[in-house]
Amino acid sequence: MSSWQRIGANMIPTAAKACGVYINSALAKVEVLKAGYDEAILLNENGYVSEGPGENVFIVRDGMLLTPPLSQGVLRGITRDAVIQFAADLDIPFAETTLLRHDLYIADEGFYTGTAAEVVPIRSVDERELGAPGPITKQLQDLFFAVVKGKEPKYDYMLDYVNG
Repeated sequence: MSSWQRIGANMIPTAAKACGVYINSALAKVEVLKAGYDEAILLNENGYVSEGPGENVFIVRDGMLLTPPLSQGVLRGITRDAVIQFAADLDIPFAETTLLRHDLYIADEGFYTGTAAEVVPIRSVDERELGAPGPITKQLQDLFFAVVKGKEPKYDYMLDYVNG
């Protein structure tokens, strides 16, 4: 967890992919790398989980997929939206809800989503082990990779094919 807070939605539009907003993410990333972690999780000005430096955060608790709502300073990511759709199609219970830091500690599973990150498991938070990717993370990750490889025609509307 980074000590840097996610910039508040009333400070800079957090829904915009603006260069200035990424300074906040870069500070968080550098801090956690120096501490020996791979990626940061930022809390917003109210102490709720917001997102990673370039990723959305999801957890699984008691079989339910949870992620912070956009109102928590979360960027509406296209990979986030795709995973939410996949969860619905796979009958995985889902809710957008405010998450506290301790919700990450007691999660059964956790993962990031993002254009660059794709769907990547969160293995630990603040030295608390979540362990290997859990079954829901794995199911969503497998479907994501099948979709981006064009192996799931149902989701072709999500793809832009490049001829060449």
